[in-house]
Amino acid sequence: MSPVTSTDSEMSDTISARIAAFAVAAASDPVPPEVAERARHCVIDHLHAALQGTNSQTAAILNGYDGAAGAEALALRLGALSTVYEIDDVHRDTSMHPGSTVVAAALAAALDSKADDARLLAAVAAGYEVAIRLSVAAGERHYHYHQSTATCGTIAAAVAASIVYGLDAEQTKNAIGLSATMASGLWEDINNAAIMVKHLHSGFAAERGVRAARLAALGMNAASRAIEGPKGFLAALARQDAAYPLESTLDEAALRKILTEGLGERWSILRNIYKRYPFCLGCFEPLEGMRHVLSTSGRAIADIEGVTIEIYPPTAQLVGNRAPTNQLQAKFSAVFAIALLLAGRDPENVLLPVEWLSAPDVVAWYPKIQCLGNGSLRPRSALVNVTWKDGTTTLGNEPLRSLDENEVLERFAGLVRRTLGDEAAGLEARLARLGTQPSSADLTRMVVSALTSKAVETANPS
Repeated sequence: MSPVTSTDSEMSDTISARIAAFAVAAASDPVPPEVAERARHCVIDHLHAALQGTNSQTAAILNGYDGAAGAEALALRLGALSTVYEIDDVHRDTSMHPGSTVVAAALAAALDSKADDARLLAAVAAGYEVAIRLSVAAGERHYHYHQSTATCGTIAAAVAASIVYGLDAEQTKNAIGLSATMASGLWEDINNAAIMVKHLHSGFAAERGVRAARLAALGMNAASRAIEGPKGFLAALARQDAAYPLESTLDEAALRKILTEGLGERWSILRNIYKRYPFCLGCFEPLEGMRHVLSTSGRAIADIEGVTIEIYPPTAQLVGNRAPTNQLQAKFSAVFAIALLLAGRDPENVLLPVEWLSAPDVVAWYPKIQCLGNGSLRPRSALVNVTWKDGTTTLGNEPLRSLDENEVLERFAGLVRRTLGDEAAGLEARLARLGTQPSSADLTRMVVSALTSKAVETANPS
């Protein structure tokens, strides 16, 4: 597609209008082939996560909820279920789960639109772009209180749905404004008693994004400076805060650079991460560091006296739970993740058996593992210091490992072949053709069938 220039829209003076012009261009011009292919894999990865979530307490509650049928209800369901097992994708540049909102909204909107596959994949790619850029602009001062997947994801979902529905630039600008005023998602108690609210964050974001696009298509107006205005999204939700005194509020020129510079030229979707482990991303570097020590030290696990994990302080607060009491809390526990590894269990097992939480060989490691904040470390890094019984130590410091695209396909195929019976082959074949078909509505109908199939395996309710 062609880069967005100042002549692409008569309303190019606002950030929302610039993003809207980008969205319309993405819908009309082909996105680069590598971007479209990446978007296809993101759709597949999202469906893997959503199907895993179909037999959970969150799914049971949504099954009992008498909400309206249609695209908005489907967006809620796809978004929420894809986050249940913490296996939905995330991004290298920010703590954002774009697929759980953007793909959910795009697929749901395809249910009652005339979008072809190319438009669907463009919607995914453009939605990721908006999600990541907005989350970066909002910064950690925003993330301290608000889950950016829920907030920035609402706006990104609106952009994706607008593309699928074929909205023009003015309508898309209004959809952005409407979604900005709907965006919310508080962190309070989210990795403890309120863990299921985190699932709803993504569901609400996808649902509201679709709703915003539908309302805008009908002529609903919204603030043109909903993102950068003095009472807009960033002013309200990304103020300078005592928790992050060195991170100042950005002026409008800086915001424009982050949010609009290079739109259509560089693509954030190419830097997303397909999660290898069903844990909060903050557990990944500790797991890789521990695995590195075990594989290179030449020493036995039985010789370990203790393990100290040092990570970025906000991450330590998020994943420092030393005694998780249920599967959902366990996914936010680096201690539990390391204990599984040391007990010989597979931390890549998506459906962590509930018995593992109380297994003696796992629990025995809890007192020997501590997770500490280290102010000298930045996000996406961890030091794993293993102390051996002879008093010597070994340090592990390894980056996370994303699944590659072949692993994404293999993991999805393994799930659907195991759980969907005769439906599996049809769904796999349709996803293999994704990007070539004149309508995406059939794919969404297949997804709806898969979500409701009685053949989906029963997991331990979360």
